[in-house]
Order: sequence, then structure tokens, then C-alpha cells
Amino acid sequence: MEKEAIALVKSGYNITLLVWDRGRTSEIQGSCLYQVKRFKLTVSPDSLKVCFYLPFWWLYIVFQLLIEKWDAIHAADFDTFAPALIAAKVAKKPIIYDIFDFYADMIRFPIFPKISRAFFARIDRFLTKFADVVILPDESRREQIGFSENENVVTVVNAPPDIFSNNSVVLDSISETFTISYGGSISDDRGTDAICKAVRTLSDVRLVVMGPCPETYGAHLKSICQNTLNIELCLKWTLHEEILKQAVAADMLFAFYDPDVPNNKYASPNKLFEAMMCSKPILVNDGTSTAKIVREEDCGLVVPYGDIDAIKHAILTLKNDPAFCKCLGENGRRAYETKYSWEIMEGRLLELYEKLNPEQRQVRQFIRHLAQPDTGCREDTSK
Repeated sequence: MEKEAIALVKSGYNITLLVWDRGRTSEIQGSCLYQVKRFKLTVSPDSLKVCFYLPFWWLYIVFQLLIEKWDAIHAADFDTFAPALIAAKVAKKPIIYDIFDFYADMIRFPIFPKISRAFFARIDRFLTKFADVVILPDESRREQIGFSENENVVTVVNAPPDIFSNNSVVLDSISETFTISYGGSISDDRGTDAICKAVRTLSDVRLVVMGPCPETYGAHLKSICQNTLNIELCLKWTLHEEILKQAVAADMLFAFYDPDVPNNKYASPNKLFEAMMCSKPILVNDGTSTAKIVREEDCGLVVPYGDIDAIKHAILTLKNDPAFCKCLGENGRRAYETKYSWEIMEGRLLELYEKLNPEQRQVRQFIRHLAQPDTGCREDTSK
């Protein structure tokens, strides 16, 4: 969302983000380019409790849309889309529905899970018909949500901006040891324990894992890595710049997602596109849309989820064949430049906005070339 907001600001739009701050304020840092208004109510996004707090969040959205002047709404996920849709239709303004995760598959229902999922899925699918444009992070989401080919559905993948275009990353000296890197959210459905078990027996391989992690699972990982010198765990929120810096210095990245979790099965993680951008091969697991892309672009290796022996074999295959490792990385970089770069995604985003308001297209093009965005930071933390 931050990348989308910055892209729109640079194209001449005035952006305000309404953020449900669930106790993880570091995830949305705010910017000197746009305003951030925070609704502070701590609750896990995949907890059933979120359903009981939704009405308060919806009232906050409606209140803000009543007091703000706006021309369009860009709603992220179902928990934002429902009230925003009502406001958009009442005001007769366009609304963009950006589906990061399919809500029905994100909340874990302990009682009647199949019925509960079907209920939320049916409502979500019905409401999408009223959006002017729907944005998906991957084409595979069409299958998950049940979309047919539709001209109002646009794919914008979560690719990172090209750090090599402006030399924004300063490299550390690259280690002679074969290094594997991961930076991002860590949980028990991301297979981190499996790769830790694989690497701890490989003395000439180094593993670096960075990112926020639940306390219980973090303790589990630390117990696996106890008395292990070749695994570094930094289980806390880390700046994305640091994650990319480590990725560039690594030899391989990995992204494991338990395919039994529906949103994981259809996930198209930014780890994949970070690997492509950095010209690094990536190790992923089978049964996911990520594996499909890796096979199509020949930019990494695919193993069964949680298979420690297969993970070991894949690591050693890349480690012992530097030419093959380099080839996979180059294939990924080529795919990034031609299909998945943020520059391409940014163009898609701006194009759909210009189609919604074509009479202002020439004005925004003029602003894009001549005007400088407002650099006054306007962080609002009063709400």
C-alpha cells in the first residue's frame, strides 16, 4: 500500500491513508509525501476477535470520509471495502478494491469453519461486483476468489522498486560462505523451522533470518538453533532497506508457505520478486502459485513443504554449482525487468486511475513532469 501511495503522490494525487493500527505501528511508517490517520485498536488480523471490532473500524472509516474531501477511494481488503463501498456509492465517486488477501481464507473460524468461510466468501464476491476496479496481487487469485476473465480486474504484484536504478543499497563485503537470507514476517506456516533444521547440519552454509515473529514460535526456532553458529536469528521488525541489503549480499533466498493454508496456496510473496530483482535464486515449496512462477521463469528450485532432506539437497545443489546458481539468478532478473518490476506495476496502477478520471489525465501528466510533491510530513497520531 505504501508503494502504491507514493506512486500516486508522485503522479500528482493528494493521498490520505486511513490505517487500522493493530499494535504494529512500525509496519506503516508514514511518509513526508502523504498523510496518515491511525485508528488504534490492537487485535491480530487473523483472530476471530477482529469480527467483533470491525463495526468500530467501519464507523471510523465512515466518519473520516464524511469530514474529508475526496475524489476516489482505494480500499484494501474486505474489512475496509464494505463501509468504503457504501460511502463511494452515496457520494457517486469511484472505488478501487485492492485484495491483498482473501478475507474468508484469512480468518480462522473455530466454530463451523466451512460455513463461516462460505458466508464471508459469498459476501465478498457479491460486493466486488460494485467496485469500479479490482486489483489482485497475482493472477492465481482469480481461481481462489472465483473471478472469471474480467476487464475490471488488474494484477499489480508486490514487487520492490529496483534498488539498482539509483544505487540506494550499499553492499557489505560478501562472505565466502554460501549464505541464505530471509527477511519478512515469520510464523509457523512459513517453514522456517524446516530450513533451520536443514542448515544446522551444514557447517559451510550460513542462514540469516530477519523479521517479526510470534513469541512461541520464536522460542521454538531458538531451541532448534541452540549451540548453532551458522544460523543468525533476528526475530524483530527490520527496516526493508536492511532486508534488501542482506538479500543482495546473500547467495540464495527462500520463501516457504504451507499450501494447506488457502491464502498461502495462492500467495505471491514479495520475497519472490526481491530475489528476482537482486538476481538471486530462490527456494520455494510446491503446491503454491509461487512455485508455478519459479518454474515458469526458471529462477529457483522447488521442494516439498517441510521436507528437510529435499531442502538440504537443493541448498547443496546451488552451493556446489555456482554457474547454475548464477544462471537461475539471471533468469529471475530478466523476468523482473520484463514482467514484474515495480516500474511496470506502477504504470498499471496509474493507468487504471487515469481511466477512472480521464479528463484530468493531461493535468496529472503536467504535474508529474514539473511539480514537486509536498515534502511536509503530516503524520496524524491523534486518533
